[in-house]
Amino acid sequence: MVAEFGARRFQYDSDSSRQLTFQFTLPPQGQTEQVHFQELTRKTMTRLQRFIFASFTFIIGRIAADEKLSDQQIESQVDMLMSSMNLDAMLGQMTQLDVSTILHPNRTLNEAVVHEHAKLNVGSYLNTPGAELNDSNANSTHNFSPRQWRDLITKIQAIYASHGSHPIIYGIDSVHGANYVRGAVMFGQQLNAAATFNPELVYEMGRIAARDTGAAGIPWLFAPILEISQNPLWARTFETFGEDPHLVSVMADAIIRGIQSNGTIAACMKHIIGYSKTPTGHDRAGVTISDFNLLNHFAPPFIAAIKAGVMTAMESYISINGVPVVANTRILRDLVRHDMSYQGLIVTDYAEIHNLHAWHRVAKTDQDAVRMALTNAPLDMSMVPLNTSFIDIARLTVQKNPELLSRVKDSARRILTTKVKLGLFENAIPGTENDIALVGRNESRQAALELARESIILLKNKDNILPLGADSKVFLTGHAADNVGLLCGGWSLRWQGVSGNALLPNGISLRQGIANVLNTSTVHYANGLHPNGSYSSADLKQAKHWAKRSTCTIIAIGEDVYAEKPGDIDDLNLPLGQIEYVREIAATGTKVILVLAQGRPRLLQGIAQIAHAVVYAMLPGELGGQAMAEILFGRVNPSGRLPITYPKTSANVAIPYNHLVSTRCRDEGPCNMEWNFGHGLSYAAFQYGELSLSSPSISNSDDALLKVSVAVTNAGSTAGKETVMLFLIQPFRAISVPETKQLKRFTKIYLQPGQTQVVSFTLTREDWGVFDPKIGSGFHRIVEAGKYFVAVKPETKCNVYDESGATSSALCAQFTIQDN
Repeated sequence: MVAEFGARRFQYDSDSSRQLTFQFTLPPQGQTEQVHFQELTRKTMTRLQRFIFASFTFIIGRIAADEKLSDQQIESQVDMLMSSMNLDAMLGQMTQLDVSTILHPNRTLNEAVVHEHAKLNVGSYLNTPGAELNDSNANSTHNFSPRQWRDLITKIQAIYASHGSHPIIYGIDSVHGANYVRGAVMFGQQLNAAATFNPELVYEMGRIAARDTGAAGIPWLFAPILEISQNPLWARTFETFGEDPHLVSVMADAIIRGIQSNGTIAACMKHIIGYSKTPTGHDRAGVTISDFNLLNHFAPPFIAAIKAGVMTAMESYISINGVPVVANTRILRDLVRHDMSYQGLIVTDYAEIHNLHAWHRVAKTDQDAVRMALTNAPLDMSMVPLNTSFIDIARLTVQKNPELLSRVKDSARRILTTKVKLGLFENAIPGTENDIALVGRNESRQAALELARESIILLKNKDNILPLGADSKVFLTGHAADNVGLLCGGWSLRWQGVSGNALLPNGISLRQGIANVLNTSTVHYANGLHPNGSYSSADLKQAKHWAKRSTCTIIAIGEDVYAEKPGDIDDLNLPLGQIEYVREIAATGTKVILVLAQGRPRLLQGIAQIAHAVVYAMLPGELGGQAMAEILFGRVNPSGRLPITYPKTSANVAIPYNHLVSTRCRDEGPCNMEWNFGHGLSYAAFQYGELSLSSPSISNSDDALLKVSVAVTNAGSTAGKETVMLFLIQPFRAISVPETKQLKRFTKIYLQPGQTQVVSFTLTREDWGVFDPKIGSGFHRIVEAGKYFVAVKPETKCNVYDESGATSSALCAQFTIQDN
């Protein structure tokens, strides 16, 4: 075996005469040393080969730690690693198991099982101990501290090293901070991150999540989710960056760069692809979708992720046009590997190969399922996840179909390449002991707090009731008013999340946040309500008593915690009891300030109209209560904007803002929503000047550019942040029905009272062109000549179908792309 890294050369040779030679050459002098062994027994030779192999990987790993390896050096190292692997070892690398398979009931490591897995060369583990538990015991030991995590993974890696096996790569759902590491700060969910329209904050969210997860010894984050929210019934809506492809793409770039910023942690783009386009709103429902829609609306965030250097990817639970993604040649090979040119590791979602038999019913047996996955899709790792059956079944499959051996080698190579790039052969535990002290420190809390502040959206503010004065007579009620768990949502300590404050001692509820802001606890509080809408007559009587005696009443309502399939609902309406409770309180004459803590935009059934103010908190994280209080009492000027449309009626729940122009609602009129994409109020007053273009006509060429400029002034008396959004409208398009409009650029600016800033955006062919809907032929843009419009501000309406050419607003402008 030979491996070369610049001036460094490592070699060992063995033969049937029971001799073994180990030779290495090192700079700067280029001296060569050689060790020669003779008359070895077969057992001794095997042990010595394992020792030397381990030495190789250690030495090479040391080089990787000191120097950034070139692609050629990485390939050489992987070649060396691959040369020692048989079929079983490669299949072992392709196997990922749940951590529950190696833990005793008391959550201590079952070392005997780990030894067996090491002999099989199992490549990866995932998940957190007790992920599916549903307790709220403050003394629970099921969530590991960074030290406990680090000790666990150190033991696992040591056992693997004792067998000469490759280090494992541990993966975990750190989706809004290191949410499975006790003591780490939990950020707002991705929907909140999108609502900031501030990619710098999202970069920091990714960086801190990776640092804290790395401190726990875990190098692989199953984040971010890059689906385009299409149906707010979907239980994973809060995990998305919203409904707009450009917004999701920008945030994908930011968070991936943050996660992978130190070179030892891998991000994972998920879930390939179209998972969110559920026709029923139920999780894991099969999707029917056109190639045009798939390429032009769902693919851009994944393209952005690949450009950002994302190291890994995860496929999804769904079928597309009747073919499960996990065995879908057209999606995983033709689209992802070929068109997107993605060559990184792809892991299945939980048990998805088995699901070909048990869920999708396209395979009659697990044996058929493994054969289909290996034959049809370039998957690399099977999240099995509860046994090592994949190795046995795949071995028999390859033996019967030897042509699959090269495909298995490709997957093993991609897995090893990922491990080499992360430096796991040199340091199987990412981070250092010193990193543990950084977990949960004030810098992280400030970053999470700032993201929460900029994500919370003021949707309504009648008569400028907000901000409240410090001397306001306020009554606080509702099930979300003093419950940090409800501000965090799913994937928080547990898969389904936790309710209450006991397990989140560092969190701040809205009640505590108000006390912090006012430096007093004199605001009257009574919960009075449960998430399912139930309340007692006594609780309601008490709440109405205090409401009558208060100038205004803050009612914090919304959803209970949930994640994935258990969060399925059939009706987007809030529970009727919540609606009744709000109406009863409003009937007392108090001015209602509605605070919504929910992972999806639940229908309000008229209570928005009786409220004086509506604040959409979504799931702002464990410091969300502080951020909400600061906004309610004017310490912070709200700047969040809706990253999704907020529907008003059950008939219109699955209509995003950028729907097709042919979509019509009742009486063929516009689809009226409670609030539209991009909506959000401020305590400042921003005014926009007339839109200007660099040219009214541009060529239909690859290098054509259009500069769009607008002056924005803070005409109010309060400093504030404004998100300037630029939309593109194509009134007519031959290849496919055009969208009403699409976001193409945005930036967030900060203006003092009276200050004006000119904001400019540059658009290119990538913005007005669309992808030719031909999967497998590469991405080719089509640009149709004709009239186009640009507009700023989400509420701006351009009269694009007026033959006179009038655009009806100074915030709209028309330009023409010439016909070549």
